[in-house]
Amino acid sequence: MSSWFDKLAAKPQRTILFLGLVLLLAGNGLLPLTDRDEARFAEASREMIQRGDYIVPWFNGAWRFDKPVLIYWCQIASYNIFGVNEFAARLPSALFCIGTALLLARWAKKRSNNQTALIAGLMFLTALHVAVVIGRVATADMAMIFFCTLAAWSGWELTRPENSERKKWWWIFYGALALGFLAKGPVAWLPLLGMILGRAFRKDSFRLPLNETVVGLCIAVALVALWGGPALAQTGGKFWSVGMGEHVINRSLDVINGHGSSGALQFIALLPLYFLTFFASFFPWSLRVPGALKRWWPERQRDDLGWFLLVNALIIFTLFSLVKTKLPHYTMPAFPLIALWLARQISGEAKIALWFTRRLAFTAGIILAVTVGGFGFARSHFLTQNLWNATQAYVKPETKIGCFGFSEPSLVWKFRAVTTNYLTLGELAQAKDFLTNMPPFILIVPTDALATLPDTNGLLISVRGLDVVKFKHRELTAIVR
Repeated sequence: MSSWFDKLAAKPQRTILFLGLVLLLAGNGLLPLTDRDEARFAEASREMIQRGDYIVPWFNGAWRFDKPVLIYWCQIASYNIFGVNEFAARLPSALFCIGTALLLARWAKKRSNNQTALIAGLMFLTALHVAVVIGRVATADMAMIFFCTLAAWSGWELTRPENSERKKWWWIFYGALALGFLAKGPVAWLPLLGMILGRAFRKDSFRLPLNETVVGLCIAVALVALWGGPALAQTGGKFWSVGMGEHVINRSLDVINGHGSSGALQFIALLPLYFLTFFASFFPWSLRVPGALKRWWPERQRDDLGWFLLVNALIIFTLFSLVKTKLPHYTMPAFPLIALWLARQISGEAKIALWFTRRLAFTAGIILAVTVGGFGFARSHFLTQNLWNATQAYVKPETKIGCFGFSEPSLVWKFRAVTTNYLTLGELAQAKDFLTNMPPFILIVPTDALATLPDTNGLLISVRGLDVVKFKHRELTAIVR
């Protein structure tokens, strides 16, 4: 076992690349887009192509201000190569995930050794929540995590007093801040706070000249403005007021879509949430963290890199614990840092090869079982997928689609694969008005609402399946005319 492990560790990046491609691309085309965000990102990228507007994202004919533009550009590039489909929509996230693992390997190899590089990269790559969800979904999260990790690494190198390549790392760091902002906004700038704390508490170990920092931040802002300026001009400033106001500030101060708790006592009760969910999200490697931390603590004064990694991770956990809106993936920018810290602690231990390879094989087996077997099985149970399968033969480019009482974004993604019209989405009370349209059209309502319609003439197609967002089975009926 040790000999096999040593062979893999001899070329850690090649091993990580191969395993990453196998694990993160498996099943990506089998599963329909599963939640609201996936469908919105994927469809917005398609509409950017259709409009020829590569500055401002649109969804179903309306501006979409949720995130900056980088992930849409990546998805568009993927569509141009692989076509507009679920696999292509998810591919950028998978590649950014593999890229993050490779960054960790390069960082660990530079500061430690090949074994540490292999363990760090594969720990992050195979953490359960990363490999099954965030590392493959068609959202902006993985792109932001990649650039956060690059910023953390380049920020570490930039602050080394003895580093003779500070100029190179300076450009990488502020470039990473700019690209991270373009991926998911200001959260990508948190590595800068870790550098400031390093300078404040370990002055002799961290170099951070004020003038260099100010100039670098100006350059990062200028790079963001190359896109942000035209986007603000095109939207009359709404990209900033809505994107920052609603999707950053409001998420911090209020609960969005029920993800969190607005009451004071409930807010306090949820403060330790991310420290608990970490053990499931980073499984199976999380189980080793408490013991490693206990052993490392007495040596913390002599380990600047370990201190830097944990401080940056703690910043992320603390910040999102204080934010009122809470989702399990919010703290994932800390996972690469924890993976590298943990790999440095356990690399070189007796029997580490056996311990690591057993867990790696077990976790890889779970990931493949879920993504190949599970995703393929689940596909036939998704409500939107079943509806599309039953009605797609009747959808033409000129067909008008109206969905009332069930208006998930996945409907838009499916039906706009053919129709050139935007979907009409609304409440059940609006369904009667849609019936006044001239054919061809398809009206979709919950089956139990058919009795409320004055005219149900036409071809009736009923399907049943899982509403993934609300996680319950529902039945829909399409009236085709």
